Order: sequence, then structure tokens, then C-alpha cells
Amino acid sequence: MQLIFIILILLFTQLNAADVTATEVNSTLENKNVYEKLLKKLNKATTRKNEQTLLQVALLEKLISSSIPLKQVQLHLSVPETTKDAQQIFFKWFNLLDKITMLQKKQKSLEGKRAILHNEITNALKIDSILSTYQLQYALYQKNISILKKKLVWLKEHKKSIEKIIIKIPKTVLLKQETLKKQEQRYIQELSFKKKWLKVLQIKKERIELLKNPRELALVKKEIIEEERKYQKVSQYLIATDFLIFCNNLKQKKTTAFIYKRKIMHLEKDSIESEALDNLLNTMEQKYLGIISTIGGATEQTVKNSAESIWNLLTNPLFHINDTPVSILKLLWVVFILLFGFIFGAIFKIKVLKEENSDDCADATEKSARSARMIISNIGYYIIIVIAFFSSLKVVGINLSSLAVVAGALSVGIGFGLKNIVSNFVSGLILMFERSVKVGDYIQINNDMKGRVIDIRMRSTIIRTNSNIDIIIPNQNFIENNVINWTMTDNIKRFEIPFDVKYGTNPQHVIDVLLKAIKESGFKNIYSSRTNSTKIIMTEIGSSSVNFNLFVWIKGKEILQPKRTQSKFLILIYNTLNENNIEMPFPQVDLHIRSIEATLPLINKDKI
Repeated sequence: MQLIFIILILLFTQLNAADVTATEVNSTLENKNVYEKLLKKLNKATTRKNEQTLLQVALLEKLISSSIPLKQVQLHLSVPETTKDAQQIFFKWFNLLDKITMLQKKQKSLEGKRAILHNEITNALKIDSILSTYQLQYALYQKNISILKKKLVWLKEHKKSIEKIIIKIPKTVLLKQETLKKQEQRYIQELSFKKKWLKVLQIKKERIELLKNPRELALVKKEIIEEERKYQKVSQYLIATDFLIFCNNLKQKKTTAFIYKRKIMHLEKDSIESEALDNLLNTMEQKYLGIISTIGGATEQTVKNSAESIWNLLTNPLFHINDTPVSILKLLWVVFILLFGFIFGAIFKIKVLKEENSDDCADATEKSARSARMIISNIGYYIIIVIAFFSSLKVVGINLSSLAVVAGALSVGIGFGLKNIVSNFVSGLILMFERSVKVGDYIQINNDMKGRVIDIRMRSTIIRTNSNIDIIIPNQNFIENNVINWTMTDNIKRFEIPFDVKYGTNPQHVIDVLLKAIKESGFKNIYSSRTNSTKIIMTEIGSSSVNFNLFVWIKGKEILQPKRTQSKFLILIYNTLNENNIEMPFPQVDLHIRSIEATLPLINKDKI
């Protein structure tokens, strides 16, 4: 109404179009006489018609010719008694939905145009010559919208009357389930054939487009349009057949009606009428199966729809690799395969090492078996990881043969760039199969680095020192440098313990006393055999002492604690020498005075 008042004011104040009054905007009234009078006045007032005048005349003629339809008489539709009649009623309902949808789109378009004209009229100057044209066009839009609204009201009423008849179909129509299912299968096969044929025609059309033959292209396009029309018709018959099966299941109170409802909605999922169809089917379910069953079926359908949406989200391709679509599901499969490979490899490693003896003083057979288990576990672990890796590549569509070609092309660059890694890898394989260093061996790299081997991997070896410090050493060091293996063949080692005594001591007495003390010490790890026995030898006559070395063979875990073992024997030597009054030397320096030039003064003791 505010807009009409604005137009009234504008029309009364116009100079060039004074004969055009505000009654022209009142398009909601059926009054042709007003428009006819305005048209006559406009024709008389202007002898020479310009463009705006011609437009106004045309708009007035359109307003006169258009009329708001009277309330149409409802058609009396009889209740169907045969399957064919039921299908025709169903098709009429669909046609009504199409008309309603088309009119609603047209109404929305006109309302959009009317809103634009509203702004134009509001912002136009009072003396603008085009203002009258805007007002008449606005009136025409207003009248057409009123006509559409009247038609939509009638069509919706007619739709409701048809729906009442459709709802009665399960009671009034004799439906044969077997016949309907045969029809359904026939329509499904026909749809499948037509779908394939449409694809063939599309391929043919693309070939003709490349050849640039307009005549054949027009014929193929016409054929495609015709086949699409036939496909749509068969699809409608399939929907109608499924609807009749749905009605038959409702009549027999079968919950399988929910299945056919899903089929119908699946066929109409991309259609604008799907919401109205869903409402109709829900109404019929509630009427024949009850609200409780309908809610249960709807809940089940909601769950299935949610599951289908999630499945579509997971399977829709994100990108392509070698023409292979890669979806979220495939990426999840890759993650699962890799995780499974790592977990399975770890379990395999644990199972193989389950019987490993952690005793440091294990004999050679036990150490050899432990090392073999470690090698098998490591090799098996890496094989499982490699298999999982290449399986994941296969899942995402990476061609392994092309990967091999790329790897071969980059082998030189990789060889230089990853030389150390490759060298360590090869060295690890050599260590595993050569077994010069095994798990459990006590090795020494240099004076400051010694410890027990706890793991041999492809790239590095881990040794654990007596201070419980794990040291990671690249495998290449074991191949290129000297390595002392204290327990390579057995766990017997000779310790050399140096000690000194004072000049004047009988060497043999020292030897006899210490050998007796060692024999009576009760040390259980001392090893003695025909070739390996405890000995003490004099090694040097030093500047301040007579030097000896104790050579003692040790067997067992004490060889892995050299400092502790050496300390034990040094204490024994120290205590034995003290008990036998054998002195240990202090550093001595002899000072020889060759000559003194000045006379040294004598000191008088009495003066001190």
C-alpha cells in the first residue's frame, strides 16, 4: 500500500503524462473500462508518439487483454478400480506437481522484477518521462502475480483432491503383486538398456563434433533428446509400478512397504517434486500401518540415509592419480594398511624375541640362537613394512612399474645424496649374515666406547655400556674400522693387571705369595686349563720399582665388567703385599752434585 500511495503522488504531479492516473496501479481489480479510458486519452493527447508513449500503449493493451481467472470448477475424478486407472491418477498428480512448480518459479521471477521496479519508481524524479512507463509495467507485474496466485490456489486444491483418491488406492484397486513385480523388472531392464544407449549416443555426438559435421550433429542431438524423453517416460512408469507395489504392501500391512518407499524416493531423489512425494507416502504409511510403525520406518530410513551420505562422502573422489580416483575411504585404507603393517611387524618382532635369554653370561650356543632370532625379527619386520608400503601405494592407484622406472632414473642421484644411508644399510645386511658382531656380544670400538650389543638394525647398531647408556653406531663403522669383540667365540678373556714392588724384594717370593693368594681367594670366575693358567711375570726393572704383570683368565659375566674385575684383583694384590711386608715403591730421584765453587758457611748450633 505504501508503494501505491507513492505512485499516486508521483502520477498527480507529473507534467508530461498528466492523463495517466493512479488507477493503473490497482491491478488487483478487474476493471477493463479504466484501462480502456486511459488508453483513449493517451491516444488523443499525443499526435506524434514517441518510444515511451508506444510502451505505455502496449502496457495498457496488455493490462486490458489479461484477466484474472474465475474460480474454476473442480473436476470430478472417480476412484480407480484397475491398475491402469491407478497409474493414470498417479501420473495426473505428477503433472499437477510439474505445473505448480513451474508457476511458482514464474511467480518468484515476477516478484523479483517487481521489486526492482519498486526501487526504480522510488528513486525516479517526478518529471522523469519514463516514470509513467515504470508505473504501468509495475501494474502489469502486479496483475500477473495475482493471476498466478489464483491459478496456484486452484491447482493446489485440485492436487489435494487427487491425493485423497490416491490414498484410497490400497483399498479400492485389486493389485497383483506378481504381475507388478514382473512389470518392475521389465522397466528396470528397459531403463538399463536406454541408459547404455544414451551413453553410446553421447560418444557418437562427441565424435561428430570433432568431425564438425553440422547435419549429422543435428540428427544425433535430436535422437538424444528423443531417447531422453523415452527414458523419462519409462522412469515414470517404473515409479508408478513401485508405487502400486507400495500400496499393495500397505494393504497387507507389510513393513516391506518401507523398502519400496526408499526405491521410489531413490528414483526421484534429484526431482523437485521429491518433497511432495515423500509427504504423500508418509501420509499413506501413517494411515495404513499406524504412526508407531511409520516413525520406526522413518527412523530406520534416516539412519540409512545418514549412512548413505557418509558413504558417499567417503567414496567421492578428492583427486586423481594416474586416472585413479582417490577418495577419503582410500586414504583411510592407506593409513589402516600402514598402521597394520607397523603393528603386525612389531608383534612379529616380539613373538620372535619372546624366548630371548637376557642373561649376560649366556654361552655361545644361546648367544648364537639369540642373534639369529634378532636377525630374523629385524628382517621380517622390514619386509612387513615394505609390503605394507607398496600395498598402500597400490590402493591409491600408483603404478609400481612406473615407480620402478622413476626409481631407476633417480638411482644415480639417490646414490650420491644418500650414499651414507645406503652404505649403512648394506653394512647392516653384512653384519646380520656374516655374524661377526652378534646381539649379546661385548664389543669395544675404542678405549672410551665399549658395551654389549642389544640390537642390530638395517642402518645402525645399538650398544649399551655398563653405565646403562645406549650408543647408536652407524653400521658402516663396523665394516671400515677395527672392532674388538670380547665374546665373539666364547666368554673367556685374559686380564692383564700391572703392579710394582720395591727394589730389594725377592721376585720369586712376590710371585709365590700372590699365586697362593689368588688360589685361596675363592674367586669363582677364574678360569684355568692346561693352556690357560694364572701367571705372574716380571716385565721391567724401572727407575723406581720392579714391575710385574698378573695374567689371569676370567670366564663368565665378569668379563663384561672389566674395571670392576680389575679392581677386585688390585685390591687382592694390595692386601697380599701388605700382609707379607712387601713394600710398594715411592717415586725416587737421585741427585748427583759434581762440584761446588763457593764455601758453604758453617752454622753454629749455639747461636741458633
